Amino acid sequence: MAERRRIFGKRPDEALEAIGRAEAVLEVLRLSKVDLTTPVGLIGAAKAALDRREFPEAEALATRAEALAASLEGRYRAAQKALNNVRALAERAKNIGVDAAEFHTAIGEARTIARQGILEDGVTVPNYLQARVVLEAAISRGRDLIARAEAVANEVFTAELALDALKDANGEIDHAEFERLVLLKGRALVLRAKDLLSRGELDAAGEAAKAAEEATKRARLDHGDAVGALRAAERTLAELRAEGAVTLGPERIIEQGRAFLRHAKLAEAKDLLAKAEREAGRLAIDYRRATRSVEEAEGAIAAIGRSGFVPEEVRTAVASARKGLQEGRYARAEDFAAECRRALGRQHEVRERLARTIEETKRRVVALRAGGAEYANDVEEMVLRAEREFENGDFVNSSEDLKIATLLLGPPERAGAPPGRSAKTA
Repeated sequence: MAERRRIFGKRPDEALEAIGRAEAVLEVLRLSKVDLTTPVGLIGAAKAALDRREFPEAEALATRAEALAASLEGRYRAAQKALNNVRALAERAKNIGVDAAEFHTAIGEARTIARQGILEDGVTVPNYLQARVVLEAAISRGRDLIARAEAVANEVFTAELALDALKDANGEIDHAEFERLVLLKGRALVLRAKDLLSRGELDAAGEAAKAAEEATKRARLDHGDAVGALRAAERTLAELRAEGAVTLGPERIIEQGRAFLRHAKLAEAKDLLAKAEREAGRLAIDYRRATRSVEEAEGAIAAIGRSGFVPEEVRTAVASARKGLQEGRYARAEDFAAECRRALGRQHEVRERLARTIEETKRRVVALRAGGAEYANDVEEMVLRAEREFENGDFVNSSEDLKIATLLLGPPERAGAPPGRSAKTA
């Protein structure tokens, strides 16, 4: 029976070839960190079988060693890839300040499982498959967590950048007050966000980061608006002062706004300095409109002065208007300028009416002289005197003389009546 096994058994060189292939595979795989203890043991058993001239068993053991080594190497590579991914997640967690203990725990558990091994076909091999399952479960849980944590960390970083930008833009503000009232609150929110992030409370951390950014953004906008309004108001007032305007009202508001700004009360400063800007703009409109009105009134008086008498009420009104400009009472200045214009208008109406009356009276004198009236010369002298007084701007005396001339002339003549006679005598 033993002879028969030798006749039908495998040749020794075939067993040797299988052992050689297995040893070559293991030699290559030793370059990696895969645990080849079991395949090495199988090759040893194959060599022992070969020595016992049990060639089929030797070849089977060698073939099994080769296949197991290749399988373990594949399992190891897959587990190692998962391990590297977990390590990467742990490093990302560390970089953003999140507790990475869960990832380190998974790594430790996977290593323990791999070392403990698993029984396969009567031999114990490293349990890379189960280790990989543990690691991939940690990846599955951690990937979304880290992505969310990184988003929150970005929000925290953005809030910190906003704080730095605000700190660099705090001109006009007392640094201690700015630190106490503005920066301290933002920093407290950022620190709270970081603490919550480190504990994995991502929703609360995100809310704290957003609150920090919003508070900082609001403070920065208030500061920018306050400073912008301050600069605009100062420019307007500088222009007005150069023009001779009185700017005390807006200047007082600016000083109050500056005080709020110095004490880092940004919202109050913004509101008050915006008011100063509006008041400066309103003042510019009022001053320039009043100045234009006064200048127009003075120009009209100058024109009348070259051609005649300027009434005292007109001079008084324009003097009051000019005084109102000098005192910064621009509404009052404009009122007096308007009064001056109304007086000039009334004087113009009187002048025009008086001029028409003079011309009409002169025509009646001509008609009277043509009728041979003996008192025509007296009437004419009276009209000429009224005309001279009119040209000199003495409208009162001119009007009085014209009244006398009109009385001497009598009522207006009826159409068709002889010249110099009244309608009654006709």
